Amino acid sequence: MASQKLNCCLLLSMAIILVVTKSSEANGAVPTSPYCKICTIPNLCNNVVNDATNWKEAMVKSINACTEIAYRIQNVTNSILPQITGVAPQTKTSIQDTCKEAMDGAVSDLQEAMKALNKNDQGTMLTNLASLHTDCADALDQFGIKFLPLTKVVGRYLKHMSVALSVAQTPQ
Repeated sequence: MASQKLNCCLLLSMAIILVVTKSSEANGAVPTSPYCKICTIPNLCNNVVNDATNWKEAMVKSINACTEIAYRIQNVTNSILPQITGVAPQTKTSIQDTCKEAMDGAVSDLQEAMKALNKNDQGTMLTNLASLHTDCADALDQFGIKFLPLTKVVGRYLKHMSVALSVAQTPQ
């Protein structure tokens, strides 16, 4: 009888260990993509490169993500910035022009980065990616504007650019 109880306890213990192990594996951290190893925002990087099978595919995905956000900033700037209150009209116009110019430059540089990537010109690609175009964020900070829709999307752009630069610097 005692050995039956011991066997039951051992079997129950093993079952508990198995359940706990499987549970911790299921809840464990998602493995970091090899293209995100040096990135300071690995979760975002993993989402951006999303199962890329090679470095070039990871770069295409990260450049496209940055370009999409740059277009979004242009749209937000044109439609929402005029609604900000407590700022002189010429200040709004100045910020709007600065953001538009910065994002036009960003889109142009991202397009050039993509062309360089396709030509296997990593130096030119990195040069174009390094042009972060922070003028829009700087203008918002300079005038103390904490307008959430624009501030949020500009912050997202800067994070995605950080991801793109990290992926670009990952050894191939």
